[in-house]
Amino acid sequence: MNTIDKFLTNSSKSYPEKLALVDENSKFTFLELEEKVKKFSSFLNQFPEKSVISLLFDNTSEFVISYLGIINSACVAHLIPTGISQLNLQNQISSAQPKLVLSSNSHFSKINDIESKNLEKLKFSEVKEISSDARTSSPADYAYLIYTSGTTSTPKGVPITHSSCDFSTKNIAKTLQYSKNDVDLLPLPLSHSFGLGCLHTSLYVGSTLILQKNSNTVDILNSIKKYNATTLAAIPSTLSKITSNSHTDSLDPLSNLRLIITNSTFFPPETIRKLKSILKTGIVATYYGLTEASRSTFMIFDDEEKIESVGRPSEGVQIKIQNENNDDKIGEIWVKGQNVINNYWKKEYSENKSDEWLKTGDLGRFDDDGFLYILGRVDDLINISGEKVYPQEIERIVKVLSGIDEVVAIPMKHKSFGEVVKLFVKKSVNSEISSSDILTHCIKNMERFKVPAKIEFVEDFPRTDYGKIKRFMLKE
Repeated sequence: MNTIDKFLTNSSKSYPEKLALVDENSKFTFLELEEKVKKFSSFLNQFPEKSVISLLFDNTSEFVISYLGIINSACVAHLIPTGISQLNLQNQISSAQPKLVLSSNSHFSKINDIESKNLEKLKFSEVKEISSDARTSSPADYAYLIYTSGTTSTPKGVPITHSSCDFSTKNIAKTLQYSKNDVDLLPLPLSHSFGLGCLHTSLYVGSTLILQKNSNTVDILNSIKKYNATTLAAIPSTLSKITSNSHTDSLDPLSNLRLIITNSTFFPPETIRKLKSILKTGIVATYYGLTEASRSTFMIFDDEEKIESVGRPSEGVQIKIQNENNDDKIGEIWVKGQNVINNYWKKEYSENKSDEWLKTGDLGRFDDDGFLYILGRVDDLINISGEKVYPQEIERIVKVLSGIDEVVAIPMKHKSFGEVVKLFVKKSVNSEISSSDILTHCIKNMERFKVPAKIEFVEDFPRTDYGKIKRFMLKE
């Protein structure tokens, strides 16, 4: 098993003059990047090994240099999303107990307000090289710490070991055939496991990584064309916006991509079909995973009948469906493998582990061919007079209506039936869709007991620092 710093070291030896990293202000070859990282880590070596160092940066080379510098100094990188609230930031710092918080100039005011004893706070530009001895980590050591998005509960600290990262990175590279010839466009935050995984993969195979600060669809298309990108990693909502963007005259830049990869958040089948029709020879793929169990499945969309699946278990990963009847039909998804964490940070939570199995909290089922389907969250299951209703099923049916951006189905208490479906709807801009339009569509396309008893329009949803919807805040 490799430690993460070896990804860069090996690529630097193999391709020293090859372009490794590009952002809007700078670019580095693998050798130049390695030299920058070593100089940066020399400063961090003043802190004890395994110290936590917190990072607050946009998608820039500063983030990459800081992150790899932490790894190179045998410390633990705590990754903070730039959109974090001051309260959540304070809570994360209190939990992680870092020795130092580093940020870009633009985000320094946020970390300057943190209250914590014996905590150093520095801008990236203030870091100075000092003389120090090199240090190394072991594969079993923690490499980085990410807090869960908090969509269903209080965010949990998730520490990831070097060995777990090595395992997942090699699976990504092998399954999706990443190579040194790729040019990878990344508009995803590096502070999230999806974006960070893309960085690791680029360093591991020796490809060129293009960092983009935003997910503006026009900017993404322009960047694909400018850099002759071969792969694009983006969340489903961004890809849906790209394929329906009225301000874009042509989607031709997409056509030469060999790979579009997204995550398992609901990916509208119509978006998948549109992307597949645009790509000349490339593939559209997704994966299922949690921060606690990265890249547990992969799905390459080459079978129309499997278009709503998240694929089969990754190599070396086991997945089972756990339910009361023990019949393997529909139940909670449990995951086991080297991609699964050993413990949460400071062992603050334990209820999510059963021996080596991670209880994901997600509902799912396998089809006869071993493809996994996600049906929602265990806690979000709606029980209507003993009939189990899966929110995702309701949401998918409603989401096909034009004029709707986002839909969330939750349980609502009912005197006679125990629970019924309540629907929250965020309209598209200038949409005139009404609750009666939605109700008529539901009556036509689902069983009567699944039809929403109440429909409420919202301007937006309560969201996590990563932009995910906090479902638990919608429940009565």
